[in-house]
Amino acid sequence: MAYAVQSDLVPLRLTQKDVTELTVDVPSGNPATDAATTASLVSAVLEEASGRVDSYCRARYVTPLQQSDDVKSLTLDIAVYLLFSRRRETRITDTVQQRFNQAIAFLKDIATAKASLDQPATSQTPQTSIAGPEISEKDCRLRFRDHNLEGFV
Repeated sequence: MAYAVQSDLVPLRLTQKDVTELTVDVPSGNPATDAATTASLVSAVLEEASGRVDSYCRARYVTPLQQSDDVKSLTLDIAVYLLFSRRRETRITDTVQQRFNQAIAFLKDIATAKASLDQPATSQTPQTSIAGPEISEKDCRLRFRDHNLEGFV
């Protein structure tokens, strides 16, 4: 599920001309075909951007996330960067690069609990790799040790 749609992208981040230039590789001469190509590619890019947002947030929040302005903004900033990056000959503007970097930095802060979103938290508590499994006293007695093997050897 994408957290933004093409109608969010155009007025909030890009002009329609920019979107067309970033999505239509070879103009067909048919505006309907070019518009369909643009819509298809923008939809795929918004899905990818939403997936990136989810990948940082799923440890702390129930995904898919609920609609919010923050989630939409992060998705749009990543999507614009993805659109520019698919054009190797088009230089990514400083503003696009900066907004992408800020979005990723914020998502990293969310993943490490330094920042938060207006979303319901997951019911699970994430496990850390530092703590091992809990070992009960019974488990300790059942471990194979020399003193536990007396009489069996």
